[in-house]
Amino acid sequence: MAPSPSPSPSRTNGLGIASLVLGGVALLLAVIPILNMLGVLVGLVGIVLGVVALLRRGRAKVTAIIGVPLSVVALALSVLLVATYAAPFTGWVEAIRDAGGSTYIVGPEPLVFEPDSSVPADGGLGLSPEDPAPLGSTVQYDTDPRDSMHQGWEVSLGTPNLDATAEVEAAYPFSDLEPGEQYASVPVTFTNLGSLRATPAVQMTFEYVTPGLQVVEKPWINMPDTIEAIGGLEPGESGTGNVIIPIPSTDADHGLWSVRFYLNSQPVYFGTPSAG
Repeated sequence: MAPSPSPSPSRTNGLGIASLVLGGVALLLAVIPILNMLGVLVGLVGIVLGVVALLRRGRAKVTAIIGVPLSVVALALSVLLVATYAAPFTGWVEAIRDAGGSTYIVGPEPLVFEPDSSVPADGGLGLSPEDPAPLGSTVQYDTDPRDSMHQGWEVSLGTPNLDATAEVEAAYPFSDLEPGEQYASVPVTFTNLGSLRATPAVQMTFEYVTPGLQVVEKPWINMPDTIEAIGGLEPGESGTGNVIIPIPSTDADHGLWSVRFYLNSQPVYFGTPSAG
């Protein structure tokens, strides 16, 4: 009986080369956040192929001898860095959960102040449409001030102009009001409480809330005297600009204004107690 053919050296060499290549790829992926999870899988495959190449009969095992330890190192580094990168992300998620689900918020809820007062109003004032803060009140929000990279704002809304349509359309050529709508504007004063230069038009979201609780978000309207024209403010610097929103003409004087800090944070409502 003829002896069984042994595995060809070239095939064994192919497995070794694959192990070496996968080990190198896994090592590169290991240092990249998120992709290092893929590095774990690639490293495992590299180890398996290298071990198979070493167990097969044949002489071409140099690449497998290099590929196996390289894949092992890449696998270990990937696991280590996955755990390292996951730790701060887990803390971030827990901070969001502890803050009531508000994105990027790690400090207390916003504080609403009565007009011309440094004493916080009753808890809950301004935090629901049924109990809005009076226009002229000041709301403060600050992330952890002990953080050298913390962000924060002090914001005050003035008396709105509920029909600023003529002024807006004269200065803003891209007006696209729908039938039954009009432009309303409200002056807003900002103070940067953070430690970094920041842009209020980017970091805050303004909305108009109808009596029926329909939310109308502020579009980006860059014209003179708007908050978009303020640009960035240095720490401690203040600025004032108008927030312009197209609102339904019906019952316009019974609506509310709201501001959100840092994407999906708790909105703070401004208006009269009878509104909404």
